[in-house]
Amino acid sequence: REMDRWNRSTDYGLSFHDENYKFDSSTLIDQFYVSPAAGSTVIFADVVHSQIHVTTDEGQSFVSHVVEFNPSAIVFHPQNKNWALAKDSQSSNLYFTTNLGANWTRLAQSLVSKQSSAKIFSYYWAVPGIDTSVSLVYYEASPGIGGSVQLYSEDVLSPGSSLKHLKGSISSVPLVANSLIVVDEYVFVKAQIGSAVELHRSHNRGPFERAFFASVHPVTEYVIVDATEHQVFVAVRHFSNLTNVYSSDESGRFFTLCLQDVYVRERGKQWNTIPPLVSFYRVLGVRGVYIGNKYADRSGLQTMISFNKGGDWRLMEATSKTKQARKCSTDCHVHLHIWYPYSRSNDQGIFSSDNGVGILLAHGNVGKYLSSETSVLVSTDSGLTWTLSFADTDKDGSGFSFLLGDHGSYLALSEHYEKISDIQYSCNEGSNWTDVTLGDGGASGGFLVVNGMFTEPGETTEYAFAFCSRYDSKSAFVNWAVVQLNFTSLLQRKCQPNDYYLYEPSYEATGSKCLLGQRMTYERRKSNECCYNGVEYERGKLVSLCTCTAEDFECDYGYRKSFGSKTCVPIVGLNPWSPAEECVAKSAYNKTKGYRKVAGDRCSGGNVSAWTSNEVPCPVVVPSGLDLDSDIAGAGAVVGQPITFWLTQENGVTKKTAYKFSFGDGSDPIELTGFDLAAQQQHTFNESGNFTVVVAVSNSAGKSAASLKIKILDPIDRVVVLPPHAVTVGVEVKFSARALANAQPSYVGPVHFDWDFDDGSTPVLSPGRDVIHAFDYAREYRVAVAAYSPVATKANHAHVRVFQTAKTLSLGFSAAADVVRSSIDDLDLKLAAALVDDVAGVTGFPKSRFEAFVFPREAGASLSVDLSVVASSADEKGSVDTLFDKVKSAIAAKQVVVSIEGSAPILVTSSTEVTVNSGTTSGGGGSTSGGVNKLAVGLAVPAFLLILVLVLAFYWYSRRYKQLRSAFTILNHSPTDETPLALGADESDDDDDEAGRHAATISGRLQIHNVAADEDGDQIGRA
Repeated sequence: REMDRWNRSTDYGLSFHDENYKFDSSTLIDQFYVSPAAGSTVIFADVVHSQIHVTTDEGQSFVSHVVEFNPSAIVFHPQNKNWALAKDSQSSNLYFTTNLGANWTRLAQSLVSKQSSAKIFSYYWAVPGIDTSVSLVYYEASPGIGGSVQLYSEDVLSPGSSLKHLKGSISSVPLVANSLIVVDEYVFVKAQIGSAVELHRSHNRGPFERAFFASVHPVTEYVIVDATEHQVFVAVRHFSNLTNVYSSDESGRFFTLCLQDVYVRERGKQWNTIPPLVSFYRVLGVRGVYIGNKYADRSGLQTMISFNKGGDWRLMEATSKTKQARKCSTDCHVHLHIWYPYSRSNDQGIFSSDNGVGILLAHGNVGKYLSSETSVLVSTDSGLTWTLSFADTDKDGSGFSFLLGDHGSYLALSEHYEKISDIQYSCNEGSNWTDVTLGDGGASGGFLVVNGMFTEPGETTEYAFAFCSRYDSKSAFVNWAVVQLNFTSLLQRKCQPNDYYLYEPSYEATGSKCLLGQRMTYERRKSNECCYNGVEYERGKLVSLCTCTAEDFECDYGYRKSFGSKTCVPIVGLNPWSPAEECVAKSAYNKTKGYRKVAGDRCSGGNVSAWTSNEVPCPVVVPSGLDLDSDIAGAGAVVGQPITFWLTQENGVTKKTAYKFSFGDGSDPIELTGFDLAAQQQHTFNESGNFTVVVAVSNSAGKSAASLKIKILDPIDRVVVLPPHAVTVGVEVKFSARALANAQPSYVGPVHFDWDFDDGSTPVLSPGRDVIHAFDYAREYRVAVAAYSPVATKANHAHVRVFQTAKTLSLGFSAAADVVRSSIDDLDLKLAAALVDDVAGVTGFPKSRFEAFVFPREAGASLSVDLSVVASSADEKGSVDTLFDKVKSAIAAKQVVVSIEGSAPILVTSSTEVTVNSGTTSGGGGSTSGGVNKLAVGLAVPAFLLILVLVLAFYWYSRRYKQLRSAFTILNHSPTDETPLALGADESDDDDDEAGRHAATISGRLQIHNVAADEDGDQIGRA
């Protein structure tokens, strides 16, 4: 792949300059991102080479940074140009920068350290004016291997410590990845419950609550189509042939039917991954105007328009001029393609702008139903009436590109994919159009094809651009072309005050000028004055409140309009009369009459008694719908950590309801009256264990309760390693590790062990204590292990010598060994060292040829020691056999006597040849465990025959091998050698007392290293 050509214009596209020289020749720009806080600040991302190129002067100069990840999907902060988020395209990790890409820090690190991995899906910056901190980030993460999707927030100014697990109704439901949406005061996420889905939302950053749609049909999919002006519109698929649009109250929780049987073009099964094209459009520039396409009794599609946020819908009218042109008197309505009719284009078929008040351009037709025709229609009264401007004569459905500029002073359009590159423009809001041909119109044999037109965001300038493809005489593609459209010659003078008039939109056939309780008056240029407004123009606007009427109300949740009437009636199957949630903390609630004020409506006064609710006393019912949650993840919390508990309740609560919290740890219960006091409690557990927190709720109608299981864990204080001895090349040996806490008894919870064998093999993540490994070469290895619990991590390592060959004797001793064992400190190390010294002296061979291992002992058991004869680098196996026989002869001749200072001599009385590591011979370095390989999670399950062989091979030595598991060593312990946390199987110190036993291994080749003390104060070590 070669670098794309980059060109830059500083004169509104009149000329372009090649900018490739500013980048290295190997640079591959995948995407560029513009800061919404400063348009001159742009980040160019080279994902392949893990680089970003930053400009703060619109590309005049660049600063390049190499990053440690593959930067993709960069999101600038809405207010601070130096802040940005970026996702690693390979690992799905999320990073942030606060210095415009010079440094990046990984978010969700505490999730990674606790649960081994955290895949990030959707993510958003905080919304200024809504969130208390603008440095917050919201994101979806899937912690752990195969973990469920969870929602979190984290502050980039205090990462880690500010991590918050978002709770509420989403705590007990499986969330769908990539469904998080943050827009203004709302946060949305989707839950999958069998074949159905649920919408859960947070309003004004409160707890998440499930949203409800006023329908008895199942919700199989949904997509949010609009969430502006303090209301939410959601397209809900009930069945494959039925999708409805629902509108919410201001809280975004209770939805009523807005437009039934809407046309949807699906592009994938999962709507949150590939959103469908829903034929539902919000008109820009005016409040509350929506356009939608719905099926008319399945006979065809019809376009409807609403001027009160979907409260009422009507067919759209053509102007009398258009009706005459089409020679129709009945069924003469306007129908629009909200999306282009053919799947090759996903562009919208309607165009409006916040800076072009009341002006709309669209594709469509005039008739009874929507057809494939893509004629151009223009409305200058916010969609109330429409005029046909250009008829689709060939009916090929190619469609037009639309353009509006200079606050609506000019309009332009061009047909897609036409070889004759004509552009039509108008300076009188579409009353008249002028043609202009780009290039020479094909006279030279070549031609331009217009692919689209655009102007600067906001549609405020007199300059626009046509993006074209240039073809030669043989219709072979040559190159792209950008054509500047300069409308200054058309708009030759600046508009004066007398060039404007006051425009009051009229939204109904009755001529009502009130919309959502307001009468809006806009300053607007007279259509017959071809003057320009200018970039700095600010449109004047007057607002006055209207008296409330029926138009300001819609059906409440649980109601719908009866057929052919504006009266709201209950929906059969729903119970709209149930007490509202206000009864959770109040003694009265508002009982609906079936109506509610349209969200965002600002009317006041009027005779509204027929539509407004009445306040009635809350009924006293048995408390129900109780749910108890906490601010800790299910993995557990550390001893001494304050835990916050949240109680939610759906029904039955009054101010006189009693609550009793019992924490199960012997502490005094907390008794409260009233939900306001009981909704949130905090408690600290001072000892580890599994506890059940119970809240008992009672009132005069009855009792109920909720409970929550809490796991409180001791932090890991140290890790002890139990390495094998007499290890030889190619033979599988067993390593064991223990995660220990200071508290006794202690409970460290689920523990994973991460093993690194220092031989180039893949590290192994094991959910159990034991792991099997084989080495390929004879040398010394530094075997490192990190123990991860949900609340802590510790690491340690041990040195293990691997020999080419080795033969081992199990030794017996005289009674003197048992006499001195309890009277000499550090006897095991001294005994092992003295044994190696004596055997080397008797045989005449160097101490490096011997290794002694002292087993830990149960109380009253005899001393047990293994002595191994090992090969040197220059020896063959035969020399090991010879030396082995010589040692056996010396022991049989009573020549091996161990002398330790302060004790009587200890005679080695017997020797028996043993096989220490009875594993299978491996053809190469590798490991197996009860856990998972980091590169192949869940693979490498042992075959049945291999298990059978291992069981038979280990049977005779099972009891001695249990002793080997008890042996442990600590070498070069570094308390700071820590790695991220992970979840695993339960690891408890209560099931045996191995931590109090001893083990020592002495090899004449090594010196004694660090000697640490175990929890009983005894020393343990390896030399």
